[in-house]
Amino acid sequence: MLYKLDRANIQKSEPTKIASLDDFGLKEKDLENFLSDRLTAVILEEDLMLIAQERPFQEEADLLALDKDGVLYIFELKRWESNQENLLQVLRYGQKFGRYTYDELDKLARDSMELIGHESLEEKHQSFFKDSRLQKTDFNRDQVFVLVTNGADEETLAAASYWSSKGLKIACVPYDVFNIDGDAYLQIKPYSPAGRVAVERDTMYYIVNTNALDMPDAWQDMIGDRKNGKAAAYYYRKNAIHRIQPKYKVYLYHTGVGVIAQGESTSSFQVGDGEHGDEEHYVPLKFEWAYGQDEWQSKVPTAREINQRLMSGHRFRQPVFSISKNMADTIDAIAEEKAAKVA
Repeated sequence: MLYKLDRANIQKSEPTKIASLDDFGLKEKDLENFLSDRLTAVILEEDLMLIAQERPFQEEADLLALDKDGVLYIFELKRWESNQENLLQVLRYGQKFGRYTYDELDKLARDSMELIGHESLEEKHQSFFKDSRLQKTDFNRDQVFVLVTNGADEETLAAASYWSSKGLKIACVPYDVFNIDGDAYLQIKPYSPAGRVAVERDTMYYIVNTNALDMPDAWQDMIGDRKNGKAAAYYYRKNAIHRIQPKYKVYLYHTGVGVIAQGESTSSFQVGDGEHGDEEHYVPLKFEWAYGQDEWQSKVPTAREINQRLMSGHRFRQPVFSISKNMADTIDAIAEEKAAKVA
């Protein structure tokens, strides 16, 4: 529930009325288009590895993802208002993709550009989930259905609850639409199989992943001449970079290595014109420090060092995420200490 707080009399604060897409002349397809470029609004990427997104003119689920145990998660955005088809559609996809072998999942991920070069689905899973040692026969032994639905759609929510009580692994991710002073606002929380809640905040401190798993050389473009570079996100994750505004402090994290650079954003996001064209969005950075491969082992703050200092367990997998000032200060302190040792 979203409340408008009455500062003069807090006891009289009233809930904001829930609206619908129709109230603003919007359709379910508009929601689908909106979310397709903002997948982190639907899936908490620390827990699930995306392997496919619906392609035009294909009978496919909106999103397919794997957890650390190889369970296949099938996501579907609701397209019909209060209709049994909401569940039947996602179950039909379950019947189709639930029978996929490892090789078929590998091909699907490759066709969806989730695998780059000669990398296999098994290899990417092991890189993504560091403690994963799954065999090919372990993939897709089970499925979970996740339906993204209007929070006011009681019929669909009740049906999902009923089938869940009968043993079907199905969950709902409700979204709500609010009318605030004539403008449409959408509220949605990412899905996590572990039940974790994504903390949304804007602290002016951000970490951007260099996308090493899919684009091993992208970090070189981001780091530039080590004085000026950029923080970039690509394809369906490109809009995540829009959160970063001018004068924010940004850290570049390279998977398997650590934080390889820190700088200040000098403008809002821009659209790329290089190899990836408009599928790359980035913010320019002026670096305070940035390290090349020859310095990674001696100077780079690693994920383990950061987590040990903070007594946390962050895994740094999201493409773009905000961090606390305390975490930013900790990264800087580790970098300064390691640089002093080398000097």
